[in-house]
Amino acid sequence: MENAFAAAIPITISLALAGFGIAYYYFTTRSRERLALIEKGLDPMAFAQSRSYLPLLLLLGVLSMGIAVGIAAGAVLTQLVGSQSYVYPATIFFGAGLSLVIAYYLLKAAPASH
Repeated sequence: MENAFAAAIPITISLALAGFGIAYYYFTTRSRERLALIEKGLDPMAFAQSRSYLPLLLLLGVLSMGIAVGIAAGAVLTQLVGSQSYVYPATIFFGAGLSLVIAYYLLKAAPASH
């Protein structure tokens, strides 16, 4: 028990430092890009993206449904084929991948709202 806890501490610290490093890099790069735009005389808000979360919500919803279908298909295949170790992961990843393809085509067909 103590060995597992002792191994979790460096992993937690590493993940926290990696997250901090990525956030720091993102914000400093964004700041430098905006300063470069201001120096060139351009409006930095001209390149601002819209804050619509609807495409993300659609993607997450379709992905969740695909994972659920993959789990259900895994349960059915386990009953048909028998208890194989590859059935659940294969059907879950297949369902997730299929749902991402469906979400791509749904987002592609959706009208762009401004």
